[in-house]
Amino acid sequence: MKVIHGGNREKIAAQLGFSADEMLDFSANINPLGLSKRLLPVLTNALSQVIYYPNPEYPALKRSIADHFNVSKDDVMVGNGAVQMIFDMANAVNAQHALVLAPTFGEYERSFNRSNMTTDHYGLAQATGFELDVADLLATLKAKPQIDLICLCNPNNPTGTMVKPTEMLQIADFCRKNHKWLIIDEAFMDFVDHDQWSFVTHLSAQLPVMVLRSATKFFAIPGLRLGFAITKNLALKAAWQAQAEPWSVNTLADQFGQHMYDDQHYIEQTYDWLTREKAYLWAGLQQLPNVHAYESAANYYLLKSDVPNLREKLWQRRIMIRSCADYVGLGQDYYRVAVRAHSENTQLLAALKAICSNPVS
Repeated sequence: MKVIHGGNREKIAAQLGFSADEMLDFSANINPLGLSKRLLPVLTNALSQVIYYPNPEYPALKRSIADHFNVSKDDVMVGNGAVQMIFDMANAVNAQHALVLAPTFGEYERSFNRSNMTTDHYGLAQATGFELDVADLLATLKAKPQIDLICLCNPNNPTGTMVKPTEMLQIADFCRKNHKWLIIDEAFMDFVDHDQWSFVTHLSAQLPVMVLRSATKFFAIPGLRLGFAITKNLALKAAWQAQAEPWSVNTLADQFGQHMYDDQHYIEQTYDWLTREKAYLWAGLQQLPNVHAYESAANYYLLKSDVPNLREKLWQRRIMIRSCADYVGLGQDYYRVAVRAHSENTQLLAALKAICSNPVS
C-alpha cells in the first residue's frame, strides 16, 4: 500500500519548469504564520549541542509537554514526527485486527500491515457529510469481536469531521469493557477551538487509550519533525517502552519542543488568523460553481468537483491542492485544500472560479 502525501513542491515545480518558491501550496495543512520568531533563537542556540547525544529519556521535553496538558511526564512519549509515532504504536500493541475509518489518513493502515495486522474499514457516508455515527460504529464493533484495535483520526483527515469528547468516551468505555485498544490521532486538534476538545483531559489508567499529537502542523516545523503520544494506561506504556528506540528525537526538535508552548503570542496569532481566514475561505468555496465543499472543524476543507483534471489545471496557475484519490472511500473527484494566508486564499478562490466556471476549457 502506497500513501501519497501533499507538500511536495519541488517535484511538481520541476515537472512544470517552475521554481518551488513560485508554488502556492494548499496541499499541506501547515500554519502559514511560519516559524515562530521567538523560537528561532532556540534552534540557533541548540546548534552547538548537536555534537552530543541527546538524553534518550528526554526529561525536559516530556516535562514541558506534560505541564501543558496537565499530565505526568511519565505519561508522555516522544518521537520523530507523528508518522513515526503511528508506526511505533503499531509495533507496541499486540493487536491482530484493526479498524480504521474510510476515508482517513492512509499511514494507519500501512503501519498495521507492516505489523502483520489485518485492517477493516468503517465507511463514512458522503450523504451525512462524512460524520461518524458513534452508535453504528459500536454496533459494528459488537458484530466484529475479532477487532482488537480501533484507530480514529480526530478531527479526521481529510474530512475535517469531529468526534466530541462525550462520544469518544462512549467508544473508549466500550473498548475498556471489551479488551480493545483505542488510538486517537489528534494531529490537527490544536487547530480546533483553542484545543478545547482534546481527549487528553479524559484519559485514565483504566482506559486502553493512547492519544497521538503532532507539533508539525500548528508550529510549522514539517522539516524538523516532532510528535508525541500521551497515555495513562500502564500496559500501553510498558508496551511502548519495550519497543522504543533510543534518541528518537533530534537535539533541535528536543529544544524546540521544550519551549513551543511558551510562545503564547504566536499561539493567539494563529487562532486569530484561523478564525478569520477559515470563515473567509469557507464562504468563498460555497460560491464556486461545480464545487461542493464539506464543513470542517480543522484548518482544511474537503472538496468534491467533477471538473476534469482540476488539480493539474491549478498547477498551471502555480497552485497545489491535495488529490484525495488515494483515500479509501473517495475518488478522483475529491480534493483537500488547506486554509492559508488571506492573499493566498484569495488567489485560490479566483483560480478555482476561473477554472470551474469553464470546466471543459
